[in-house]
Amino acid sequence: MADTRRTLTYFGLVAPAVALVTLLLATLVDPLFSWQSRSLSSIGEANGKALLAVGTADQLAFLLFNGGLVFGGIVGLPFAARLWSETINGIEKAGVVVLAVALLSMTGIGFAYLDGPANALHFPFAAGFFLLATVALLVFGTGYALDRSPTFGLVTMWLGIVHLLQWVVWVLLEAMVWTGDGDTWTYFAVPEAVGAALFGGWVVWTARTLLRDGSLPS
Repeated sequence: MADTRRTLTYFGLVAPAVALVTLLLATLVDPLFSWQSRSLSSIGEANGKALLAVGTADQLAFLLFNGGLVFGGIVGLPFAARLWSETINGIEKAGVVVLAVALLSMTGIGFAYLDGPANALHFPFAAGFFLLATVALLVFGTGYALDRSPTFGLVTMWLGIVHLLQWVVWVLLEAMVWTGDGDTWTYFAVPEAVGAALFGGWVVWTARTLLRDGSLPS
């Protein structure tokens, strides 16, 4: 049983590491990507090329981006099961359920890529991921702070709050300051990347804690 729990914990290291590394590589490979003028989803936009035409930079970026999302979301689910085994109250359990749905939404982004067959589902999956990732941190952290370590719980909650606040700040800047750079409502690569890093970083931190101590702080 202990070996199974430890194996499930390793998924919490692998999933975010692969997802974040492939995301970074995709931003470097895509010849059209710009942090100032694109969203991350634009990297995974259909380009009319054959799926495995990796000899072209834009298709390689397409595969890295969408493949990393699908892999990270699916491989992260076993870690959600491991986290569930650590819960001791209903609020924590609710947080883990939301985290699992956020991971499914992350997978959905990769499947429902822009201009693909399931394009209509792309925005719901993308918005759902960022919203649910925030809710998962807030809910799980609240349950944790109430019955166990206030420090771990509050750090988790504050990561969710920072994620939300950086989106608010970015939207306000786009609407009120950066008004001369074209379509200001599509330039979300920076807050998307920050959100992914915060969520992935929390998963890695939590998984490392479980591997080191065998359980989360009491």
